[in-house]
Amino acid sequence: MDAFLRHAKVKIKVWVNNVELKDALLLHANMYPRMRPADAVKLVYQNEFGGGHMIKSPEAALIRLRNEYAATEHDAMQPLMIPIGSGMARVQLKALKESYIARLNEAFVETANASKGTLPEFLEKLDVLRRVTAQGAFAFEAAELEEYLSEYKRQGYPAVSHSEEYRKAYLPAYRVVKESVFKERFK
Repeated sequence: MDAFLRHAKVKIKVWVNNVELKDALLLHANMYPRMRPADAVKLVYQNEFGGGHMIKSPEAALIRLRNEYAATEHDAMQPLMIPIGSGMARVQLKALKESYIARLNEAFVETANASKGTLPEFLEKLDVLRRVTAQGAFAFEAAELEEYLSEYKRQGYPAVSHSEEYRKAYLPAYRVVKESVFKERFK
Protein backbone atom coordinates (compact mmCIF):
# COMPACT_ATOMS: atom_id res chain seq x y z
CA MET A 1 0.00 0.00 0.00
CA ASP A 2 2.83 2.46 0.81
CA ALA A 3 4.40 2.03 -2.65
CA PHE A 4 1.02 2.61 -4.27
CA LEU A 5 0.44 5.82 -2.29
CA ARG A 6 3.93 7.12 -3.07
CA HIS A 7 3.35 6.47 -6.78
CA ALA A 8 -0.07 8.17 -6.64
CA LYS A 9 1.43 11.23 -4.91
CA VAL A 10 4.15 11.50 -7.56
CA LYS A 11 1.55 11.25 -10.37
CA ILE A 12 -0.61 13.93 -8.71
CA LYS A 13 2.42 16.20 -8.22
CA VAL A 14 3.43 15.76 -11.86
CA TRP A 15 -0.13 16.44 -13.03
CA VAL A 16 -0.44 19.65 -10.96
CA ASN A 17 2.97 20.88 -12.09
CA ASN A 18 2.18 19.99 -15.70
CA VAL A 19 -1.02 22.05 -15.71
CA GLU A 20 1.20 24.95 -14.72
CA LEU A 21 3.83 23.92 -17.28
CA LYS A 22 1.24 23.97 -20.06
CA ASP A 23 0.37 27.57 -19.17
CA ALA A 24 4.06 28.51 -19.12
CA LEU A 25 4.63 26.90 -22.53
CA LEU A 26 1.65 28.76 -24.00
CA LEU A 27 2.87 32.03 -22.48
CA HIS A 28 6.34 31.60 -23.96
CA ALA A 29 4.95 30.49 -27.33
CA ASN A 30 3.02 33.77 -27.49
CA MET A 31 5.87 35.94 -26.19
CA TYR A 32 8.53 34.28 -28.36
CA PRO A 33 6.96 33.09 -31.63
CA ARG A 34 10.39 32.21 -33.05
CA MET A 35 10.92 29.46 -30.48
CA ARG A 36 12.35 26.26 -31.90
CA PRO A 37 12.19 22.78 -30.35
CA ALA A 38 15.48 23.38 -28.49
CA ASP A 39 14.02 26.49 -26.83
CA ALA A 40 10.87 24.70 -25.71
CA VAL A 41 12.90 21.77 -24.38
CA LYS A 42 15.17 24.21 -22.55
CA LEU A 43 12.13 25.71 -20.83
CA VAL A 44 10.88 22.26 -19.80
CA TYR A 45 14.37 21.34 -18.59
CA GLN A 46 14.59 24.50 -16.48
CA ASN A 47 11.08 23.88 -15.16
CA GLU A 48 12.22 20.49 -13.83
CA PHE A 49 15.92 20.99 -13.02
CA GLY A 50 16.30 24.74 -12.53
CA GLY A 51 19.55 26.04 -13.98
CA GLY A 52 20.67 22.45 -14.36
CA HIS A 53 23.88 22.49 -12.35
CA MET A 54 25.29 23.19 -8.91
CA ILE A 55 27.10 26.47 -8.38
CA LYS A 56 30.40 25.75 -6.65
CA SER A 57 31.61 29.33 -6.58
CA PRO A 58 29.04 32.06 -5.91
CA GLU A 59 31.83 34.59 -6.48
CA ALA A 60 32.57 33.26 -9.98
CA ALA A 61 28.82 33.17 -10.72
CA LEU A 62 28.58 36.82 -9.67
CA ILE A 63 31.46 37.80 -11.96
CA ARG A 64 29.77 36.02 -14.90
CA LEU A 65 26.47 37.69 -14.03
CA ARG A 66 28.06 41.16 -13.86
CA ASN A 67 29.79 40.60 -17.22
CA GLU A 68 26.59 39.38 -18.85
CA TYR A 69 24.65 42.29 -17.34
CA ALA A 70 27.20 44.78 -18.74
CA ALA A 71 26.78 43.27 -22.23
CA THR A 72 22.97 43.36 -22.07
CA GLU A 73 20.85 46.10 -23.61
CA HIS A 74 18.54 47.25 -20.82
CA ASP A 75 14.83 47.91 -21.19
CA ALA A 76 12.80 48.76 -18.09
CA MET A 77 9.59 48.12 -20.08
CA GLN A 78 10.36 44.38 -20.24
CA PRO A 79 8.91 42.10 -17.57
CA LEU A 80 11.42 41.35 -14.82
CA MET A 81 10.19 37.80 -14.11
CA ILE A 82 8.72 35.40 -16.63
CA PRO A 83 7.28 32.23 -15.07
CA ILE A 84 8.33 28.85 -16.40
CA GLY A 85 6.13 26.79 -14.07
CA SER A 86 6.73 24.74 -10.93
CA GLY A 87 7.40 27.93 -8.98
CA MET A 88 10.38 28.77 -11.21
CA ALA A 89 10.96 31.90 -13.28
CA ARG A 90 13.46 33.48 -15.61
CA VAL A 91 14.62 36.83 -14.23
CA GLN A 92 15.55 38.98 -17.22
CA LEU A 93 18.74 40.97 -16.92
CA LYS A 94 17.47 43.56 -19.39
CA ALA A 95 14.79 44.61 -16.86
CA LEU A 96 16.95 44.34 -13.74
CA LYS A 97 18.33 47.39 -11.93
CA GLU A 98 22.09 47.19 -11.58
CA SER A 99 21.88 47.57 -7.81
CA TYR A 100 20.06 44.21 -7.63
CA ILE A 101 22.73 42.09 -9.32
CA ALA A 102 24.19 40.68 -6.09
CA ARG A 103 20.75 39.75 -4.75
CA LEU A 104 19.83 38.07 -8.01
CA ASN A 105 23.04 36.08 -7.85
CA GLU A 106 22.20 34.95 -4.31
CA ALA A 107 18.75 33.79 -5.46
CA PHE A 108 20.24 32.07 -8.51
CA VAL A 109 22.88 30.22 -6.46
CA GLU A 110 20.36 29.15 -3.83
CA THR A 111 17.97 27.90 -6.50
CA ALA A 112 20.64 26.08 -8.48
CA ASN A 113 22.02 24.34 -5.42
CA ALA A 114 18.56 23.31 -4.18
CA SER A 115 17.03 22.13 -7.48
CA LYS A 116 16.78 18.36 -7.69
CA GLY A 117 14.57 17.31 -10.56
CA THR A 118 14.13 13.73 -11.73
CA LEU A 119 14.32 12.13 -15.14
CA PRO A 120 10.89 10.42 -14.84
CA GLU A 121 9.18 13.75 -14.07
CA PHE A 122 11.14 15.45 -16.85
CA LEU A 123 9.97 12.81 -19.34
CA GLU A 124 6.36 13.36 -18.20
CA LYS A 125 6.84 17.07 -18.82
CA LEU A 126 8.20 16.41 -22.30
CA ASP A 127 4.86 14.69 -22.97
CA VAL A 128 3.13 17.95 -21.97
CA LEU A 129 5.34 19.74 -24.50
CA ARG A 130 4.32 17.18 -27.14
CA ARG A 131 0.62 17.83 -26.45
CA VAL A 132 1.01 21.61 -26.53
CA THR A 133 2.97 21.32 -29.78
CA ALA A 134 0.32 19.05 -31.32
CA GLN A 135 -2.29 21.72 -30.50
CA GLY A 136 -0.39 24.16 -32.75
CA ALA A 137 0.98 26.49 -30.06
CA PHE A 138 4.42 26.79 -31.66
CA ALA A 139 5.70 27.75 -35.09
CA PHE A 140 7.29 24.30 -35.38
CA GLU A 141 5.37 21.10 -36.07
CA ALA A 142 5.05 17.99 -33.92
CA ALA A 143 7.22 16.04 -36.39
CA GLU A 144 10.07 18.54 -35.98
CA LEU A 145 9.80 18.27 -32.20
CA GLU A 146 9.86 14.46 -32.38
CA GLU A 147 12.95 14.54 -34.58
CA TYR A 148 14.65 16.84 -32.08
CA LEU A 149 13.56 14.71 -29.08
CA SER A 150 14.85 11.53 -30.72
CA GLU A 151 18.35 13.00 -31.00
CA TYR A 152 18.03 14.58 -27.56
CA LYS A 153 17.23 11.18 -26.03
CA ARG A 154 20.19 9.62 -27.84
CA GLN A 155 22.41 12.27 -26.16
CA GLY A 156 21.06 11.38 -22.71
CA TYR A 157 18.80 14.42 -22.09
CA PRO A 158 21.50 17.03 -21.36
CA ALA A 159 20.96 20.71 -20.57
CA VAL A 160 20.56 22.55 -23.89
CA SER A 161 21.25 26.02 -25.25
CA HIS A 162 18.80 28.30 -26.98
CA SER A 163 18.56 27.94 -30.74
CA GLU A 164 20.49 30.34 -32.93
CA GLU A 165 17.20 31.79 -34.23
CA TYR A 166 15.97 32.46 -30.68
CA ARG A 167 19.29 34.03 -29.62
CA LYS A 168 19.31 36.37 -32.63
CA ALA A 169 15.65 37.35 -32.27
CA TYR A 170 15.42 37.80 -28.49
CA LEU A 171 18.97 38.17 -27.09
CA PRO A 172 18.13 36.10 -23.99
CA ALA A 173 19.93 37.07 -20.79
CA TYR A 174 18.38 35.75 -17.61
CA ARG A 175 18.84 33.63 -14.52
CA VAL A 176 16.48 30.85 -13.46
CA VAL A 177 15.32 31.23 -9.87
CA LYS A 178 12.59 29.95 -7.60
CA GLU A 179 9.99 32.70 -7.50
CA SER A 180 9.72 32.41 -3.70
CA VAL A 181 13.48 32.81 -3.24
CA PHE A 182 13.53 35.80 -5.58
CA LYS A 183 10.64 37.49 -3.78
CA GLU A 184 12.30 36.88 -0.42
CA ARG A 185 15.54 38.50 -1.64
CA PHE A 186 13.72 41.48 -3.19
CA LYS A 187 11.38 42.47 -0.35
